[in-house]
Amino acid sequence: MKILPISWFSDYLSEKYLIFDKMRATIKDTYALSGFITFETPVIERVETLKAKWGDDNEIYGIHRLNGEKNDADLALRFDLTVPLARYIAQYEWELKFPFKRQHIDRSWRGERAQTGREREFYQADIDIIGREKLPLFADVEVINTIYKTLKKLNFWDFTIHINNKKILIGFLESIWIEKEKQREIVSVIDKKEKLKLAGKEIKVFFREILDNEKIIEKILDYIAISEKKKRSEIVDFLQNFWNSTLDEWLAELNFIYEKLLLFWVEEKNICFDNTISRGLNYYTGTIFETFLDEAPQYGSIASGGRYENLVGNFSKNTYPWVGGSIWLTRLFQVLESLDKFNEKISFSSVLILNFDEKYLEKYISITNILRKNNISTEIFLDNSVKIGKQFDYANAKNIHYALIIGENEIQNKTINIKNLFNGSQEEISENDLEKYFQKNT
Repeated sequence: MKILPISWFSDYLSEKYLIFDKMRATIKDTYALSGFITFETPVIERVETLKAKWGDDNEIYGIHRLNGEKNDADLALRFDLTVPLARYIAQYEWELKFPFKRQHIDRSWRGERAQTGREREFYQADIDIIGREKLPLFADVEVINTIYKTLKKLNFWDFTIHINNKKILIGFLESIWIEKEKQREIVSVIDKKEKLKLAGKEIKVFFREILDNEKIIEKILDYIAISEKKKRSEIVDFLQNFWNSTLDEWLAELNFIYEKLLLFWVEEKNICFDNTISRGLNYYTGTIFETFLDEAPQYGSIASGGRYENLVGNFSKNTYPWVGGSIWLTRLFQVLESLDKFNEKISFSSVLILNFDEKYLEKYISITNILRKNNISTEIFLDNSVKIGKQFDYANAKNIHYALIIGENEIQNKTINIKNLFNGSQEEISENDLEKYFQKNT
């Protein structure tokens, strides 16, 4: 029997999973500070639900019981956390309180071409704000600010959030008289410009396959070039030459978002205008953003999102405008691991009570109860027949901070020897001072 996991479905060693779980907990707690409540939907949905916003059947994993009924074939694993939520909103639209703010950190499955940082089973950490009939632009600010604060809290690297509005791309292409049927093709090429550059491919070649006007192609190339300066004033000055009502609407919205983010103490070095990003999914209609690690942009966006007005429209006749953002947790973890960012010692437990003899087990349990009551993770070494040196090896292998030595002398004297395994120091204290010691040292 093969014991390896399926390709691009990853296992982690327990040490790595502890780091992953700590990151997940940090994200959850930081999201909660902005009022995003934890909420989940099932991992399995009807195929027709998922296909309402996904055109590639090859990327959806169907699911059925081996000896199930015929209609089991109509079920599939979700490919993201957003479409199932849209179905949920439509189902309970008259019972929910709007605006509805939720967070959801969980796995999804997608049968796309896998690569480093892009698994077929992956964790996303989503936040969403959904309104009924209308949703103020300030919701966009809240989502981007929460993503920013969360990435800062994780504190592993420098990053930049690239912010755009779908209207600017459309407005620019309209201003240079690009037909509507060609706009999507051009936007797709612009969105992939970095991948094409890394692959050594000249972007102009792709535009020539769509357009036969060199002057217009040059204008599009100028549009792309101005984005690389990442200065709001220069991008706005450039667009003044192509002004129309669509671009005017974009500028007002984007300036509002940018300025309110600064009021939230978002640092300008971590945000920029990027008039070229469009996000690959079809349902974004306004604000869009993507986040890149400054030292490793080649891995792609590690957090993204935007506004979409019509997603619930596949399931309801009513209008539910929506802003969402997601940290791609699996990708982020793998990228940070490849960049050797995990230098912190992560402890499985804080305390290990060495096990000298079964007759002392009652005492060990009593001390364990005291420490756990004070929220200090504590283990008793299970096997008293194992030599004390081996028990210390176990503690060091798990990065346990303190070893408690309680043998015959300590039992008689009602004392505890505490060894700090991180710095090698050792101290003997009275049993009565146990809580005070850990209140001082943790």
